[in-house]
Amino acid sequence: MSEATPCKSCGNAVSGLYCSACGEKVLTPDDHTLKHYLGALLNAFTFADSKLWNTLKAVVLRPGELSTAYMEGRRVRYMRPVGFFFLANFIYFTVPLFETFNSSLSTQLSSQNYSTWARQKVEAQLTGNGITMEEFAARYEPASTNNAKLLLVAMVFLLVVPLALLYLRKSSYASAYVTAAFELMAFHLWVSTLLLGLITFGVVKLMRAVQVPVEPLSVDAVLFVPFVLLHLWVTLGLSRRFFGCSWGGSLWRTVLLFFGLQYALTTYRLLLFMFTFWQVS
Repeated sequence: MSEATPCKSCGNAVSGLYCSACGEKVLTPDDHTLKHYLGALLNAFTFADSKLWNTLKAVVLRPGELSTAYMEGRRVRYMRPVGFFFLANFIYFTVPLFETFNSSLSTQLSSQNYSTWARQKVEAQLTGNGITMEEFAARYEPASTNNAKLLLVAMVFLLVVPLALLYLRKSSYASAYVTAAFELMAFHLWVSTLLLGLITFGVVKLMRAVQVPVEPLSVDAVLFVPFVLLHLWVTLGLSRRFFGCSWGGSLWRTVLLFFGLQYALTTYRLLLFMFTFWQVS
């Protein structure tokens, strides 16, 4: 039997390779070799790639599976929902194709429910400081882009409200609604925004290459239909797989949750405007 040695992390007596109290590994001379580091690096890349691919397949093809696996403790094959969301968030704002979650100043002042109020705030700011709309927009736009990266997580917690109301008593844990909200937002970032954005970008480039005129409003109108269908797909999956609703219960909750998504998106954009306006004023 090997002689027990104190664990370097917690001090517990360790007689094997791993501490039974905290799981710390007992280092050997092989752990400091270049071969070990190269092997660990290769394992990290392949393991991360495998988990990402498994998670993408689950979220896209079987919505609700990721949340179910996470809450049941089956976490080896998949990324955590929060990590999957933040990875999509990083990619989205690195190569933004839509302004879905980063509303420009013109969008904020013209096409939101609160646009009249927002326009009055901006016009008062312009009059008070003696600047033009162009000068204000030049300060507002980059600040809004940066703030959107930080505030997008607020969308998750805004979605918790309609999820908790619609699926009341479908789970014993409040964290279940947060988990479902992270998966729902991750789906919309990965699929409804990134994937749909890439497809739309390619189609628009092709149409312009063959000299077919494409108006921005027509693109938005076309994207609305697939966005609604994708939302129905993911919310039906969450209802059936994660919350265990019947088909009938899933359908009416899915319809209402679409309005819940609109509420969350409008509230998020309002928060983004208010925070950015305060920052640049």
